[in-house]
Amino acid sequence: MGTRPCKQRRARLTAGALLALQISLIAAASHAAAAVDAPRSSTAATTSVRASVPVSAIRPAGVRTAITGTYDADVLATARSPYRQATTPRTETRAEAGTKTEAGTKTETGTKAGAEAGTKTETKAGAEAGTTSRTEAAAASSHPIRPIRIGHVQATQQLRKAGLRWKSSGGCTNRRVRTCTSLEAVRAATVADVIALKQRSGCPVVVTGGTEVGHAPGRYSHHRGYKLDIKPNDCINRYITREHVLDGIRGDGAPLYRDSGTVYARESDHWDILFR
Repeated sequence: MGTRPCKQRRARLTAGALLALQISLIAAASHAAAAVDAPRSSTAATTSVRASVPVSAIRPAGVRTAITGTYDADVLATARSPYRQATTPRTETRAEAGTKTEAGTKTETGTKAGAEAGTKTETKAGAEAGTTSRTEAAAASSHPIRPIRIGHVQATQQLRKAGLRWKSSGGCTNRRVRTCTSLEAVRAATVADVIALKQRSGCPVVVTGGTEVGHAPGRYSHHRGYKLDIKPNDCINRYITREHVLDGIRGDGAPLYRDSGTVYARESDHWDILFR
């Protein structure tokens, strides 16, 4: 009976020690949980504060946070972002302005180059056209267009159709025989002019000399198809002497009558007419 109180006291001490141990363990666990939850709370608080505070009021980079006591990378990024946002549009604006300026310069340059190219092209084309025209004119003056020539048969057919006749003292048409009357290789314009003379005068016209040999040589000669001889008669004599101006005496004594490019020379037995 004397030992029972001692046992009860020991049991109470043991229970108290266990209770104290349990309390200390619970306190330690609570302290650990609080330590773990503290960064989360600070982060949440920082996020809420950052969301509510304007960008201009954010603390500058390099200031320690009041909650964690460490550098906040998000805060640093946020603090730098206004500067980046302010500078980036400026850079882009400058780039766009530079692009527009370059584009405008290129456009103006292209327009100027096109205008200069057009002017040069037109000037060159005009110069070439002028050169070509002058060249052609020079060629025409140095190399006149060759006259159209026709044969004896074709020429006599045109004369006969217009009411003119031709006559040969030798009764032949050989161009190489002087007593013949040939119209071989005569100019078509010469035939047309003698037909016009008959029509203007209304007189009979008979051709007695053409391109055969035996006439005086020269650039505007019988042989080259510029001259024809016609038989004189009162009608044609009167028409030539009255309607044309006396223009001197030829070297062989034949009086000359001129009408523009046509020259009439009165020889002894025929009219020697130059048609030009």
